[in-house]
Amino acid sequence: MAKTQILDNISEESLASIFPCFNPIYRNYKRGELIMIYQSPQSDPKQIAIVKSGQARLEFINEYGDFYVLERYKSGDLFGEPFSLPLSDFEYMVTAEEDCKVVYLDYKHIITPCEKLCEHHSRLISNLFVMSAQRAQELSFHLSIVKQGSIRNKLLAYLQYARMAERGARDKKLHNPNKEIYNLKSARKDIPTNEFFEIPMSLAELAEYIAVDRSAMMREIKTMKNDGIIDSRRREFKLLI
Repeated sequence: MAKTQILDNISEESLASIFPCFNPIYRNYKRGELIMIYQSPQSDPKQIAIVKSGQARLEFINEYGDFYVLERYKSGDLFGEPFSLPLSDFEYMVTAEEDCKVVYLDYKHIITPCEKLCEHHSRLISNLFVMSAQRAQELSFHLSIVKQGSIRNKLLAYLQYARMAERGARDKKLHNPNKEIYNLKSARKDIPTNEFFEIPMSLAELAEYIAVDRSAMMREIKTMKNDGIIDSRRREFKLLI
């Protein structure tokens, strides 16, 4: 499913007419500069932030004081108070990964339709709720992997998901658009469960994603291969259990 952006299906002309209603505040940040720290929620969200240009990242600090990247934000991506995080588990902060410009919008004005109840404002509200749901799902899954107790468990959790995702993508390719009813079960009979599948990131990115040291992860992958749990060749993996 394609990710929804808050400005999807809103023209530049329409945006220019409704944007001032949100009391926008523009701020520039240098690379490495702290943008925000997630605090325990005291009241309703006051602002949301949109990356106007550049790139930022959501980091967390684990119980040992190690920093890891949880998400990256590019132009058009949202972050901020409306997106809840399990604050009791880790400490979270957003920093500028490169020089960037961020625009802050008044959250109350966004979710409260204007007097004219214009179509574009309604679309923006709809986009915001869809994005919130997508973000919550992604973060929930990512954190479920990060909180696994060992490197092996983190790898297995991610690889099982990656295999399922690739099988799902292949199922779609097998779909016959001329048939109204698609027999998913019969299609999957042709897809071996122990075949190689490719992960959509480099091994360095995988180590960052599951929040472990890359060298330690590579050692664990070698051990898992020796134990007959997985097989691998660069970005391709096969689950043997």
